[in-house]
Amino acid sequence: MERLPQMLALRKTAELGWLRALPIILVLVMVPLDLAILSVHLWAVIAAMPPLAALVNGPRTTALVALVATAACVTLQLTMNPGAPEDLESELVTVLLIGSASVLIAFLRDRVLTRLLSVDMVAQAAQQALLPRLPRRVGGLDCAVHSRGADAESPLGGDFFDLIDTPWGVRAVIGDVSGHGLKAVATTAAMLGSFREGALDDFDLHGLGVRLERRMRLRNDCGGGFTEEFATALLMSYPVDGGYVELRSFGHHAPLLVRGTEVEPIPVKPAPPLGLLGEQHLQTTGVGRALMPGDFVVAYTDGLIEARDRAGKEYPLIERLRERLVSGDAFPGPAALVDFLFTDVQQQGYRVTDDMAVLAVRVRPFRP
Repeated sequence: MERLPQMLALRKTAELGWLRALPIILVLVMVPLDLAILSVHLWAVIAAMPPLAALVNGPRTTALVALVATAACVTLQLTMNPGAPEDLESELVTVLLIGSASVLIAFLRDRVLTRLLSVDMVAQAAQQALLPRLPRRVGGLDCAVHSRGADAESPLGGDFFDLIDTPWGVRAVIGDVSGHGLKAVATTAAMLGSFREGALDDFDLHGLGVRLERRMRLRNDCGGGFTEEFATALLMSYPVDGGYVELRSFGHHAPLLVRGTEVEPIPVKPAPPLGLLGEQHLQTTGVGRALMPGDFVVAYTDGLIEARDRAGKEYPLIERLRERLVSGDAFPGPAALVDFLFTDVQQQGYRVTDDMAVLAVRVRPFRP
């Protein structure tokens, strides 16, 4: 079960792999040192090497370190080092007991980490199955998306998105369900399933929103009324030529229009989040915006703008985009814009405490 490199990678400590050999190296260094300097007594330090090995090694490597430590103690006694204890048998028993306990600890630790590794792999597979890998082009639009969970070490999150080419044009959604972890993933699956079905069947975005509201209410009803889940969502619809976008918001942030060096929100009056009103009472207000070739529409979840620096200030999304564009460094495509935002949040020292997703869509520019 010596799968330590993978396990260390799971905990973002793969660069500490050199610690695996450190206990044996220390034992091999301490024995000559003890023999050369008679005033230095390192028996207790040698006996501590197996527990140190158990921290970063599997049971086989830890057992090897325990044997080396035992051999080192015997060597020091046979050389009649004045620093060696007089009661050799009791000291050897102590070293052997410490070594055996270290091997057991390494074995149990290995089992736990193996289990965590398996769970992590299953979580990644589930998340990849739910959230699509969008192609660079959908219909007449260029697109890119990126997301991450609130916990950087876990792929599980409550943000969802998709972009589908339909008979009505390109339909897109980005949203955020309440909660985190497995429960949020189940709600995400329900939302995406309803969107993918409704995007092909519903003539307008209001009907698609009603479908999503119905699905969320069914989830709450199945929960026995003890929980009240909800989800924010932004629906977008582009005609075939991509020269126009219609928006409907359900408690979600307004998207941004990026045109040249200008960045401005597209004002949209949001309806309450999905799951709170019921389909009979759902009313939405559609907002349309004409687009020009090369325009970007950037939609995001609240994890991006709620990232905070050490002073507690939120990430200034619009200002950072404007600064980048005014500097003359235009985005060659949606992928570059999305990558910039995720990189900039980290480089500027903002701490992300919620799931974060960014979807960028661009009307293809004219090619001379």
